[in-house]
Amino acid sequence: MLPIIIIIALLVNLLIETTESFTVVVPRDQTVARVGSTVTLPCWISPPENAEVLEIRWYRQEFSKPVLLYQNGKIIQEESYRNRSSLTLWSDQSGGLKDGDVSLRLEKLTVQDEGSFRCYISGESVYDSGKVVLKVIDSPDSPDASDSPDSPDSSDLWKALFFTLLICAVLGLVGLILYKYTQKNTIRFSGKKPEEQICEDGGMEKLTEEAVGEINIEELRKHAVKITIDQHYVSPNLTISKDRKIMREGKEYKHTGEGFPYELYAYGAQTFTSGRHYWEVELARANKPPKNYWLIGVAKHENFRVKDKSFTPSNGFWFLCSDGPNGFYISSDPKCDPLITLSLTPRPERLGVLLDYGEGQLSFYNVKERKHVLTMNTRFTGAVAPLFNPGVGDQSSLMILDCPEPVETPVESSEPLLRNSSDA
Repeated sequence: MLPIIIIIALLVNLLIETTESFTVVVPRDQTVARVGSTVTLPCWISPPENAEVLEIRWYRQEFSKPVLLYQNGKIIQEESYRNRSSLTLWSDQSGGLKDGDVSLRLEKLTVQDEGSFRCYISGESVYDSGKVVLKVIDSPDSPDASDSPDSPDSSDLWKALFFTLLICAVLGLVGLILYKYTQKNTIRFSGKKPEEQICEDGGMEKLTEEAVGEINIEELRKHAVKITIDQHYVSPNLTISKDRKIMREGKEYKHTGEGFPYELYAYGAQTFTSGRHYWEVELARANKPPKNYWLIGVAKHENFRVKDKSFTPSNGFWFLCSDGPNGFYISSDPKCDPLITLSLTPRPERLGVLLDYGEGQLSFYNVKERKHVLTMNTRFTGAVAPLFNPGVGDQSSLMILDCPEPVETPVESSEPLLRNSSDA
């Protein structure tokens, strides 16, 4: 037994040195409990690491309404779970948060508690989640109850689960280490079901957040292209200028006030299948505050004719959105990943967009502050075109700019567009 433990320790050490990712582990089978009882929903990190410095979010249907949120050492609870939800140990052998055990304890169960609970854990540059299904038994005579006379002893179940997970962890560590040494690829997050394979096709793989240092905007403008709106693929609820550069919501358009108005879309007339392409969008007009509502990115050209569009990466839409008081967020697939929100200060007055088709990257820049905002990493297939949405309710319109010609210098600039996080 001792040699096995030593091998596992070495593998864990090697894994920590070669990758910063982790996996959220939850039981495959549903957890069963009775009305009025207390139950533990198991969830932990593999390989084990200190979860005290991470964000731990247990939620049900809505990511923004957590059952329990642990952040910066503090716990926030949703109203209906206040005083009956807490973080706990999934077994007597668990080391708690310091060993990556983030299991949820629920007390005074009700029938309304039945259903899925998602365990979401995030760090500075990595996140993962897993789903735990809770079945609440109303009748004490139900054969599904965990303490039924025919049910196996719970300690035996935990032992079987422990050894199964131990074997899977060893095999998984070996496979992941070999993968890291043989391929240079983007980090992928585990936990996807077979029916969620669509998340692997065109979805966002990795998010590079704000880079440190000032960006050379003139270097970006060497890849500038002139963009105009495609008059054949534009929302009938938009008003477009004659030069097809300026847009805003039409006078007759009435917003319901619920959610962002995705139906106010407009596509660029230019499409791209290779190379680097850069354009800028004005979000603040003279003597007017910056726009609070807008959506800017790229979309697959083949999706222009599709009705009832779902603006997700798996459907060919990649963008950065400003949704007023709801903040900034990027396109995501609800079935694959929770909504990723961002904090951008100050609010961009002019946004630069760099599409690197070959590298599968879409980058955004605050031109006035000369700062990199973020880069989305994905895989582009087929032609893509610029995507715009001016939102609704702002004083300013959304304007596509023609970038000034870059100033040629005798010595070619060696300043990179974006510092790779791996070089930091």
